[in-house]
Amino acid sequence: MSMLRALTLLLSLAFAATPIVAAEAPKGMVLLTIAGEIGQSNRGPLDPHEDGFLKFQERSFEKAFAIDREMLEALPQHEITADAEGWPRAHKLKGPLVSDVLKRAGAGGKPVVFYALDGFATRFEPQELEDHEWVLAHSADGHPLGIGGRGPLWMAYDVPTGKASKDEEGHWAWAIFYAEVE
Repeated sequence: MSMLRALTLLLSLAFAATPIVAAEAPKGMVLLTIAGEIGQSNRGPLDPHEDGFLKFQERSFEKAFAIDREMLEALPQHEITADAEGWPRAHKLKGPLVSDVLKRAGAGGKPVVFYALDGFATRFEPQELEDHEWVLAHSADGHPLGIGGRGPLWMAYDVPTGKASKDEEGHWAWAIFYAEVE
């Protein structure tokens, strides 16, 4: 083996063993945990004791990207109107684009499954997320989304007709707390 080839092999092994540089950790209450095929990590593996609800939901990961409200608000914010057939009124939702949140975790361009607190899961192909400007809302009508309502996070998009059909509304997911990138 030539000296150059040996050096190249040694360097490639060294870089392959280099861990991903940890991103800034959240300072406040975590609203969303993104795991799976991510390029940024700011927390370690699932801790069965500390991550009791994630364990209850049968989630598991070796690394993840945890996001608090401050981190969400640091991304460019978008406002949309969510209204659907049969609703008594529309809601003004505010939050970053889902695509920006995924990029922050180093997960753009991959399929993602979003999980709600009740166990509901919805899978999106990258093209589906690009077809609309999906907002990951943390606020509705000027107030933070809370547990017991549609919080902590609500995924929705502006409907060109102004009022979503039952089918369109069925794609909106609320009570989101976890995402897994495939």
